[in-house]
Amino acid sequence: MTIVAQAVGHLVGVYDEPSLGALRVTLRSPQTFGTALVFVVRESRRGWLRVLLPTRPNGSTGWIRSSGVRLSWHTYRIVVELHAHRVTVYHGTAIITREPAGIGTRETPTPSGTYYTRDLIQTLKPRGPYGPYVYELSGYSTVLKHFNGGDGLIGIHGTNQPQFIGRDVSHGCIRISNAAITRLAHMLPIGVPVEIRP
Repeated sequence: MTIVAQAVGHLVGVYDEPSLGALRVTLRSPQTFGTALVFVVRESRRGWLRVLLPTRPNGSTGWIRSSGVRLSWHTYRIVVELHAHRVTVYHGTAIITREPAGIGTRETPTPSGTYYTRDLIQTLKPRGPYGPYVYELSGYSTVLKHFNGGDGLIGIHGTNQPQFIGRDVSHGCIRISNAAITRLAHMLPIGVPVEIRP
């Protein structure tokens, strides 16, 4: 089971320890496209939550106050197997779908690690290069600090070049078919863990 913490205010303070000591960073909510900031919870102590952070470096965690978020639960998860060019989506132990995927090239690899879906964006050009939907992940490219006007986030999205699905073709994002990303967009909540395996 995954516990998701959604910000209820406009600012969330992140601390190195579960105390009101030195503030590491303050994160804003809502995010760029209007979605409330979310975290995946890793640990709970009285009044505090240790969460995965949607910040560099990849895999960062920090402590936030539980009073500043609203909690929800689900049992979805996504596993990306880079060597197999495959995305598998689970609900509990059941496989919902298994899809071939395009991944990053050797020069702009898809970074392995554990992330989560932080936002879902419906694109303005469903037949464009990102397809109809983009799941922004909490992870970042390890080689690109900026990309296409953004800060190098990785994501899972559709594509207008389905012939390249199953290959190393992207700048680090994971490409699946437009039909597959549309099914997931209508099914999955925000805050789904994404395990990217080598």
